[in-house]
Formats: sequence, structure tokens, C-alpha cells
Amino acid sequence: MKNLLLFGFLLIGLLAAGCSDDDDDDDHDHDEVTIEFLEPTDGATVAAADEVHIHIRVTAEEEVHDLEIKMHPEGDESDLIIDFDAHSHESTFDFEEDYDLSSYPAGTEFHIDVRVAKDHEATEFEIEDIHFQIP
Repeated sequence: MKNLLLFGFLLIGLLAAGCSDDDDDDDHDHDEVTIEFLEPTDGATVAAADEVHIHIRVTAEEEVHDLEIKMHPEGDESDLIIDFDAHSHESTFDFEEDYDLSSYPAGTEFHIDVRVAKDHEATEFEIEDIHFQIP
């Protein structure tokens, strides 16, 4: 009976130690992610509304996971000009596109949201946003 009890305590100790190691590993599964708005920059007024260059760079320690980019006129999230999703296995991802925004009134402000998962399971995110306007 003592051997059975000793075996039970030993088994419980091993299971507890195993769980503890798994928890520690989870802390290291999250990438450090950097989002850079190269063009336009926050608060900028672009030079011309008919050729707005959007350049966003996302850099991760390991891989860029579940990237979402959305752009819309300020206050009108239903008018999505950019609705982009990607999953890259590279450590750097560049989004570069030109957009004609000349159909919007002069002075219209636009909002760009970028959301990137810090892990493959998409449980934690890095989120950045900017505003810019057309002349």
C-alpha cells in the first residue's frame, strides 16, 4: 500500500512539473511585431488625391502571422477601400499599393488600421492605426 501511495505522489509531481514547463513555453511563442507606416505618415496631407501611395512594413522576430489591413474614410467603416488579409512565413512583409481617392471631397480624412497576430494561433495581436487626408 505504501508503494502505491508513493507511486501516486510521484505521478502527481511529474504531471505538475510537465504542466509548468508547458506554461513557460507558451510565454516564448509570441513574436515581437513592428508595424511601420512609411507612406503616408500619421497626420499627413498627401500630395495628390489621384495617386495615393500606401506603404506599410510589418516586421516580426520569426514570421508575420494573420495580417489585416483596412482603410476607409474617417467615420465610414462600411466604405472599405482596403480590405487586405495575408499570412506570410517571412519575417518582413511589405504592403505597397497606389489608390485613386480623387472621387472623395477635398480634405477627406482616411483611417488605416493594421492588425497582426503575434502567434500562429492568433491569440494576441499588435494593432496600429493612422489618419491622413487628401488635399
